[in-house]
Amino acid sequence: MAVLIWYNQNMVIWLQLIVLVLEIVALLLIIFIFVSGIHSVMAGAPFVPMKKSVIKNLLVFGELKAGDVFYDLGSGDGRVLRTASEFNVKIAKGYEIAHWPYLMSVYLNRKKKMKNVEIKHGNSFNADLSDADFIYLYLFPPLVDKLAGKIEKEARAGAKILCPAFSVDTNKHPRFKLKKEAKFDTMATYLYEVI
Repeated sequence: MAVLIWYNQNMVIWLQLIVLVLEIVALLLIIFIFVSGIHSVMAGAPFVPMKKSVIKNLLVFGELKAGDVFYDLGSGDGRVLRTASEFNVKIAKGYEIAHWPYLMSVYLNRKKKMKNVEIKHGNSFNADLSDADFIYLYLFPPLVDKLAGKIEKEARAGAKILCPAFSVDTNKHPRFKLKKEAKFDTMATYLYEVI
């Protein structure tokens, strides 16, 4: 009987330790996600995932086609990159500065065995956009404005830029020509072409 009591007490202690370790891991994960979110906001745009049901329609509206070199600047968890790959793009390249969405993107890309999707952890301003056929920008206006300047300098004529939610000031960025605009799920969306 004493052995059974000792065994039960040890099991309770082990279970308490396991629960404590799981709680610590959960707390560390929450802190990691929180810090990642702060980093994202400080870089200019928080991670706000686009509804999966809207992405394909946005890319069709943007006239994405097979063989395009696709960039998503601020690619979050990679959902737009993965959808772009369904269009048989040559390659879909993403840049994400926040750690949590980047790690989610890497995990989901591996899980889905995405062969023509690349995700880089880093600042979108480090991207070389000279080979871009299509650039996706779902970012806050100040960041869109700064990246528009980069795109004007680097992108070749004919490159398309799709901006859900926020437009580009074409007076400030004269190489951007508005091709068309529409609403998707109550969100204004703008398609530009570099001239």
